[in-house]
Amino acid sequence: MRAILTGGLHDPTALREDYLDELLDVGHRPGYPTVARAVYRNLPSFAAARARYPEVTAPVHLIYGEQDWSRPSDRQANRRQLPNAEFTQIPNAGHIIALERPDVPANLLISVA
Repeated sequence: MRAILTGGLHDPTALREDYLDELLDVGHRPGYPTVARAVYRNLPSFAAARARYPEVTAPVHLIYGEQDWSRPSDRQANRRQLPNAEFTQIPNAGHIIALERPDVPANLLISVA
């Protein structure tokens, strides 16, 4: 688990032990296997959902780390499909912005609250 999550971070020290412990405990909770199977079964629909992005009317703010593991072409495709979305790229950050730079999504949410 640590190796997988560290791959999504520019700064591996952002992966806190208490967070990792919590993630590992989740798998032992009642009902988790059912939820996990449902998520995995529906993974193909996550990518297919991009076709419906032009229908989105809610405000959207895309946040990517400069070293995000998503491909730049995928990021640009999301921007094209959501032309009214705001876009922020965070320097010195990977895919898991909420762990590395929790201030960024927090400040964005506060600014629209």
